[in-house]
This record gives sequence, C-alpha cells and structure tokens, in this order.
Amino acid sequence: MTTALKTNWMDVLGYAGLIPFLGFAALTALCGDTDMATTLANYNLLYGLAVISFLGAVHWGLVIALSAQETPVYLADMDQDAFEARSFIWGVTPSLLAWLASAFAPTQQALWILTFVLLLVWFVDRRFLKPMKAFDHYLKLRTRLTFGAVLGLGVTACFA
Repeated sequence: MTTALKTNWMDVLGYAGLIPFLGFAALTALCGDTDMATTLANYNLLYGLAVISFLGAVHWGLVIALSAQETPVYLADMDQDAFEARSFIWGVTPSLLAWLASAFAPTQQALWILTFVLLLVWFVDRRFLKPMKAFDHYLKLRTRLTFGAVLGLGVTACFA
C-alpha cells in the first residue's frame, strides 16, 4: 500500500524550478543578437545540465531505497540484479548525454540536444516508473515540468 506525500514541496520546488528555464528564455529573446543573449543562453544550458543530472539521480535513490526493504518490490517483475543494473546505468546516462552536449557542441546545438535529452528522460521514466503506483503524482508533475523546461530550452535555442 502506498501513502501520499504529506507536503506539497515536490510541487512547489518543481514549479519554482521552471523559473530559470522560462526566465532565461525570455531574457535571451529580449536581448536579441548580443553578447548578453549568448551569456543568458549559456546559463540556461548549465541549468538544464544540472536538472538533467538530478533526474537521472532519481533512479539511484530508488534502487538504494528499495534494496533496503525486507522484500523489495521491483519493476516489471525484474530480479534484483537486473533492476539494480538498469537503474544505476540509466541513472548516469542522462548526465553523460547532457555533459557531452554541453562540452562538445556549440551552445545553440547543445540547447537542442538537452531538449531532446529531457524528452528522452521523460519517456524512459514513464516506462520505468509507471508500474509503481507511488510515482503517479510525480509522473503527472514531471509531464508538466518537462513541457515547461522543453519550452524554455527551445525558445532559448531559437534566440541563442
């Protein structure tokens, strides 16, 4: 049996996390073709990199928390070894993809790649986490937050 969260901090912090994505996007668009627009676009790129790394880490936390249970409940009838391998490997994958984009692609291309990575993480999380009832609210929130972040990164990329 799952219990609901007792606070709304996940919602509050999640929506507050959209402020940099959307704020840097608006400021980048307002600055036009200037050095300041490039700087702001880079700030949004770095913020996107941090958020994507956080999203991957959710899977590490999940596997660590479940491994401490007497009778762990695993997704999709996987055994413990398969579940841990998938969770740990996927947990670092978004960070590595985002880092590769930010390290080796020009800012505008890197912003588009991060947009794609955010969508990829959303699709994978829906597949991996949807079987667990405890993640229902998280996944609904993630859908709205992913849309906002993708919008912010996409607008920033258009004006970078």
